[in-house]
Amino acid sequence: MEIPTVDIKSTKFIKPSAPTPATHRHHKMGFKDEVVATINVRLILFYSAVKGGPHSTIIRLENSLAQCLSRLHPIAGRYNHQIRAIECNDQGAKFIQAQVQNNIKLQDVLDPKVNPKILNNLLPCGVCDAGEITDPLLAVQATVFNCGGLSLGVSISHKVADVATLSRGFMDYNPPLPGTVKHKFENNYQTKRLSFSEEAISLIRAKINNNIQSYSRVQVVSTIIWKTLIDMDRAKHGSPQASILHQPVNIRGKTTPPIPNNACGNLGGFIITECSPAQTLMGFESLADLLHDSIKKTVQELGNLTAKCEQLQALVFNSFVKSETCDHELVSVFPFTSWCKFPFYQVDFGFGRPVWVASSAGPVSMVTLMDGRGGCGIDAYVNLDAQDMRLFTEQLITCVT
Repeated sequence: MEIPTVDIKSTKFIKPSAPTPATHRHHKMGFKDEVVATINVRLILFYSAVKGGPHSTIIRLENSLAQCLSRLHPIAGRYNHQIRAIECNDQGAKFIQAQVQNNIKLQDVLDPKVNPKILNNLLPCGVCDAGEITDPLLAVQATVFNCGGLSLGVSISHKVADVATLSRGFMDYNPPLPGTVKHKFENNYQTKRLSFSEEAISLIRAKINNNIQSYSRVQVVSTIIWKTLIDMDRAKHGSPQASILHQPVNIRGKTTPPIPNNACGNLGGFIITECSPAQTLMGFESLADLLHDSIKKTVQELGNLTAKCEQLQALVFNSFVKSETCDHELVSVFPFTSWCKFPFYQVDFGFGRPVWVASSAGPVSMVTLMDGRGGCGIDAYVNLDAQDMRLFTEQLITCVT
């Protein structure tokens, strides 16, 4: 499929429908907000049945955005480096109206074989990177297709929100890559989208579930990809390499008492699952046990902590430092993130729910998991450099068979 040409029809700033109270004019940054990289959380929602024509649809979206900004006032503001806070000045979010050319229809983009990089044309570019005080923290691009379908590309600064904020406020969390591995993705990388149906996941899970514990669908797919990455690493180096699966955990709802699900900001820690060189030779089920136990241990620890206690801050801080300071000459770090179960497929602006929600193709994380089309199954976006992608593809065939 050819890369779609997208014509920008209009660009404007949408302000909150109600002004921010004077008592909320500054939003103080938390530790995680300060240390996250200057990157954007990005995703695209696709709608097939848009009634009323493009004009009424755009008006509806603008009004919805204005109402959302009044509830999440920091997103309508600007980040001020000097005071390390967001000025909630109601300058607004950028809203872009666009039209797909080249006679490309929505169904063409929904094809599972489409190169994920094509999707990036449906996202707002060059905005909300928090690099300057004038930069918007949120940009939305509504792109109309010739068939009447619509895509809604969202890009929000990681300084002000994580994916949990995005899914519940605007419509687990996408962390920055550890700085020590980020350089791998600055130039030459490829994105592969792997689609796992509910049936395929159930068949694999049935083979490995035992009387002691049961694995979630995210754990099953994560283990498949992690084992493939481990095998790729061994083929690349000629010997087993120690491995770490680095993944975020959303702490909303897990502490005692729980932090509200609609809390704004970067409210997450990291789960670090370590695998020694000898353990990398384990079978699939043993690797799944390792991942399952690591996740269970972290969730149990969070359940024993309160939202504002020093132990919780230490847990988040130590997991972040550990991900940054391990010796990458001796250990291969594989950053994962899961956006599964976030209510993206419930986002209805009055013309139905999205038929597909996609991640952008780009090195925000090495592996991003999302619910598949219609909320069923799992789509996995794997980002690797060209050489590693070739080895990964070869090992994946062996792993799944």
